[in-house]
Amino acid sequence: MTEQNQQLKQRFDEKGYVVVKNVFDLNEVETIIRAFEGEWLKLVQQGEISVRSTRPLESLYPRLRDYHRKNPVIMEQTLKAELFDLMKTIIGEEALVISTSYYFKSPTTRSLPLHQDNYAFGVSPGTTYAAWISLDYTNKENGGLQFVPGTQTTDLSFPDADPTNVKKYFSDTGQGLSVEEDQIEYVETEPGDVVIFNGNIIHGSTENTTDYQFRRCLLTHYTGESVERLALNFNKLINREGEKIRRRLNKDTKITQKQKSVFSIKEAGYFDSWK
Repeated sequence: MTEQNQQLKQRFDEKGYVVVKNVFDLNEVETIIRAFEGEWLKLVQQGEISVRSTRPLESLYPRLRDYHRKNPVIMEQTLKAELFDLMKTIIGEEALVISTSYYFKSPTTRSLPLHQDNYAFGVSPGTTYAAWISLDYTNKENGGLQFVPGTQTTDLSFPDADPTNVKKYFSDTGQGLSVEEDQIEYVETEPGDVVIFNGNIIHGSTENTTDYQFRRCLLTHYTGESVERLALNFNKLINREGEKIRRRLNKDTKITQKQKSVFSIKEAGYFDSWK
């Protein structure tokens, strides 16, 4: 491991997240944005996106999941060699892509509550890892990331939500965790930066309170190749060569432990938008 990679890993181990500057150049950033704009336009033309009067911009610009499996340009950017090299440095082994999510985070879009990724992903053994590719300048005002440093080594926590309200329990708000404000660190990024964090660290994003700024990003979730079981896309993992990899289904994820049935997560439609 080079000295630079050692320093990167040390910063990650200390806080549970690390910001890596200029991983993607501005041409690559623009390529990602244009690819997702094209996919978004198709959805609008096909009537797949409907505007809610209560949250017009937020509903007009929903998150788009797993388009790396549908769009070769997005797949190419997801498989960027430098990104996989970074993930190998952090994880300690080759990474496998679990899923991707594209966020427009338009003005007025609500915050993403503080949560732990592996609570629902169910990676075992180990945890998930994420690479959050910044496509805009981001800060606390336009929906930037927030972390609770030190929680990356803690166990997965149950949220306060009522588990009998299945639909809400499996929602973003249902997975929310309560944390004192003075424990939270807010992150600022520039286009092309990548924020890497693991699946146990408590994190989220703020509300976009600006009048006109989008806070776009492409988020990729990974696990290490030694993973044995997971819940999401267990049979649709992707390695750095773009090959499909299969693992076993984890039927005992943290998010389902307070449910009467392991199928509650399916009944709640939690993974519907990941298809």
